[in-house]
Amino acid sequence: MSFTHVPPLKAPPRATPEEKAQVKEARKKQNLCTAAAQERAWLRTQLDQVPGGRQRLLIIGVDGGYTNRRYLRDLPERTEVVGRIRKDARLRAYLPPDQRHGSRKYGEPLPTPEAYLQDDTLPWQELQVFVAGQVRTLKYKLIESFCWPGGTLARPLRLIVIKAAGYRLRKGSRLLYRQPAFLITTALDVPVEQLIQAFLARWEVEVNFRDEKTLLGVGQAQVRNPRSVARAPAFLVAAYAALLLASIQVFGDRRTDAFAPLPKWRRDRPLRPSTGDLIERLRTEAKVYRN
Repeated sequence: MSFTHVPPLKAPPRATPEEKAQVKEARKKQNLCTAAAQERAWLRTQLDQVPGGRQRLLIIGVDGGYTNRRYLRDLPERTEVVGRIRKDARLRAYLPPDQRHGSRKYGEPLPTPEAYLQDDTLPWQELQVFVAGQVRTLKYKLIESFCWPGGTLARPLRLIVIKAAGYRLRKGSRLLYRQPAFLITTALDVPVEQLIQAFLARWEVEVNFRDEKTLLGVGQAQVRNPRSVARAPAFLVAAYAALLLASIQVFGDRRTDAFAPLPKWRRDRPLRPSTGDLIERLRTEAKVYRN
């Protein structure tokens, strides 16, 4: 787990037009996408140093906020990205280099991702995936070899259109996952099933964000020293990572009888302990050692 502090740049009060222009230029170099690209390069370097790491392909799943030109261009070697794209993105057919003449880099305009979703001539394919606690059937369409001039220029991409799952947790509850997903990927040779599973796995990142902010209070520390502003959330994220690692090593990432009993209204038994379970267990052991 890594943490990089990327504070937003703001112009000082009563800034001159020249100062505002300087801040605007500085934002192009200091933003979340640029920092994420640097972290990606660092991760690729760390993976290459592991025995056999140079032979491993790194697949990164990102949300729509990082599916842009700043993040998708200049990817490291043996690194691919799969992420969301707008439903109205303008796509073009891929034109091989030997067919490009003059300023012509792309083929004919293609339908938008949403148009592919509504195209009945494209057959739906099915995939069994583990989502929301059980194995479900996911339907998708695959469109090969196209370009996105606004994001990756003439680089060939693949489009994955995922039909809305539309399931209910229980009878009478509200319908979940009602919106389709449109994914693009730079991986041309990786099986589409592996790419979809890699993107679905990033949901664990969202769960981590929620636990870090709500249970650990990341970003809530009232500190004023400039160094503490960056170090306080990084320390909490490191403590959270250590807590998860200890759970894997001690309990095998399973919710055993060492944790408090579940409430009577819980009908399902979770496989893994929650962050709340781990914190409660840590507090119990701390009391024992203190006494």
